[in-house]
Amino acid sequence: MNGIVVASDLKSEWLLPWWWKFYSLHNNFPVAFCDFGMSEKALNWCKERGTIYPLPSQGSFMKTISSGKKKKWENRFGEGIWHFRSAWFKKPLALLNAPFDLNCWLDLDCQVMGNLQTLFDSLPSHAEAALAKEPSDVQEKDQNQSFNLPGEITYNSGVIVFRRNSKFLSKWAEAAIQQNDSFVGDQNVLSRIIYLHDTQIAELDSRFNWFKRSGPNPDALIIHYIAGWKLEILNALSQN
Repeated sequence: MNGIVVASDLKSEWLLPWWWKFYSLHNNFPVAFCDFGMSEKALNWCKERGTIYPLPSQGSFMKTISSGKKKKWENRFGEGIWHFRSAWFKKPLALLNAPFDLNCWLDLDCQVMGNLQTLFDSLPSHAEAALAKEPSDVQEKDQNQSFNLPGEITYNSGVIVFRRNSKFLSKWAEAAIQQNDSFVGDQNVLSRIIYLHDTQIAELDSRFNWFKRSGPNPDALIIHYIAGWKLEILNALSQN
């Protein structure tokens, strides 16, 4: 069975109705909501639209970051990263426990613009996952600022198509728990896993994970409102 996987905590649950509005306009794939610590109200909302599954208990696994790394990361990504890293590093655990045979993970700031069957079809039989690369300016910064190893590619983890129990999932989850003091976010860990273990992946066309900051794209299947672009979602919701 094909299905959609999303997750939320208290900080991001305001996005759930917005995400569902666009998703449900075009799709009826079953949706599994992973509970990162939602309110009772949000949990009830999710139960009415899909199934809920919890994270396996890991306790508090976020490690202390050295002052030097803190400064470097804040200079690049801003001080706001500390509000989101705990949720970011839960993502690999959510995918590791995803319930469908073929899963599509979507961040809640992804605006679905059409039917997602073509996205599921983008994963060839030889690949463990399908996901899009970060834009060229991000790749250049990650290399120049030593966030990546030579030749390493940064992939965006906002949209991922994957099979249940794929080998890369356990490697990603383990590294996210044990090495989160070495990486800014979950997608940096995933990119390193892909690079070091020669993981077989399929690169998605950018229309499957189109960044809002890149301007209009009438062919985009998914528009991703990363970082500060979520303010546009807030503004739209306030006008309704």
